[in-house]
Amino acid sequence: MQDKHPRSVDLAICVPFLVIPLFIKLPYRVNIFLSWEGAYRLSIGQIPFEDFGLPMGICYWLIPALFFKVFGPTFLSLVKAQVFINLISMLSLRGILYNLKLKPYAVTLSILVFCLTYIVYNFWPWYNHSVVVYELVALFFLTQSFNAESTKSKIGWIGLASLFSVVTFFTKQDVGAICILLSLFLLGYRAIVEKERMPVVVYFVATLTVGLLAIVPFIPFDFSYWFNYGQAPHSSRLDIVLLLNTFLEGSVVEKIYLALITILLLFSFKSFKQFFQDKDQFTLVAICVCLIAQAIVTKMTSPLPTDHMTYYHAFGFACILNFFPWQRWTSQLKPAAAILFFVMIIYSAGYWKYVADIFHLRTKKQATGTTPLVKSSPWKTTANYQTLKHVMLPESTIAGIDSLAKLPFIRDKNLKVLNMSEITSLAKEFGYTPLTNHPLWFHVNIGMFQREIDQINERVRQGYYDVVLFEDIPSLTEFYPYKVRDELQKHYTLNNTFLAPRKLEDSIIEVYINPKLAKQYLSQSDSDQTK
Repeated sequence: MQDKHPRSVDLAICVPFLVIPLFIKLPYRVNIFLSWEGAYRLSIGQIPFEDFGLPMGICYWLIPALFFKVFGPTFLSLVKAQVFINLISMLSLRGILYNLKLKPYAVTLSILVFCLTYIVYNFWPWYNHSVVVYELVALFFLTQSFNAESTKSKIGWIGLASLFSVVTFFTKQDVGAICILLSLFLLGYRAIVEKERMPVVVYFVATLTVGLLAIVPFIPFDFSYWFNYGQAPHSSRLDIVLLLNTFLEGSVVEKIYLALITILLLFSFKSFKQFFQDKDQFTLVAICVCLIAQAIVTKMTSPLPTDHMTYYHAFGFACILNFFPWQRWTSQLKPAAAILFFVMIIYSAGYWKYVADIFHLRTKKQATGTTPLVKSSPWKTTANYQTLKHVMLPESTIAGIDSLAKLPFIRDKNLKVLNMSEITSLAKEFGYTPLTNHPLWFHVNIGMFQREIDQINERVRQGYYDVVLFEDIPSLTEFYPYKVRDELQKHYTLNNTFLAPRKLEDSIIEVYINPKLAKQYLSQSDSDQTK
């Protein structure tokens, strides 16, 4: 009975956090076009590296692509996919903590912290988030192998751990590499304590085999050029000086967790040998410390270190609770209630912003923010486009899409559209196929390089494209390749401009038409219009 109660409580805690995004209107998220574009290309049968280039593996899009197949290629399907991904993350965390013998009440409170600090912020699929979820799955299978009752089941769990370690690596390399190294460390530790080397060998061989199976088929398609492991034309994001600055100048909360864990270890164990011999305690502390450190590292290696790194709160909290005298508290309501109260107060930021918005508890300054908007455009939903239901966009963006929909040739299935904007779902709306032999996305020196800029410019000069959408982001002048824009202004006809679905609202989408099409279908007044 004691085990059933926490299980029902865990699920009851998580359900509201999981389903919230299904019942609210979400604004179009910055860069969410990348999630849609990769999932859509996979769902229509395009093959990464062979049909489009990208500087990482494809695993980030596997679940969204599956949900596109089941529910259709819409942004609401992305939200549904993220609900599923969040559920996997919660179950994996729960499984890890139970595998390492953390007390049920401590597991439940840790899951609550995970919901308050991580799930509540992540409503859209994103690679910085998905990679952590796959890592948690790998660690769940790994810790499951520690409790296996037979050699056969141990090998099976380790095989699954190695599979998801590779999936993690082919979602994002930095976290994937840490996941593999942490797994090898834990297996090596167990090999020393239990005097059994077989699990280390199985994991290493399985990971190497799965990795080769994932790489070899793509080698003929420029894999070594695209996949980012620090070689030219890519640049390595690992910088020791920057890492020291990140750790010493910031990461205050992470350092508090690490300090508290160190202090509790000193008071709980008489010697390092005693700690080293306690397999569950050592493994739990190693995982928690590593994931806290990982959050610090990924602040440096990830260009957008947002709320996707806040998973460390749950592990720091769980590790600290591990030292509490739960055997004295499980039969008493007051200590558990007091801890629950402090958890809700300490980790209040995630849920309070929604409560404050619903009940209008913000001041005017808080509601408007302090960052001035270059342009002001109301955001609303539209029922005119199936892919965009459930999300809010600026009225100007919707009007711009409406103007595109009126172009007489826009629904030609053979139309060659180079879409370098953030509204990539137009491929589904208008029925054209995303171009192959192009990058998946057009972030300079991240998703494309000088070779691709030169190739696109040559095609512009040849009049290869029928329509080109280029996004001008004045606040991010090194995002989209402005050298392509220069060629477009020379060789194509500017048909329209409208606001991009991005805040700060200073970004403009420019619609360029092949001069031959413009001359054939559009009047001079249409060709010259801008908004």
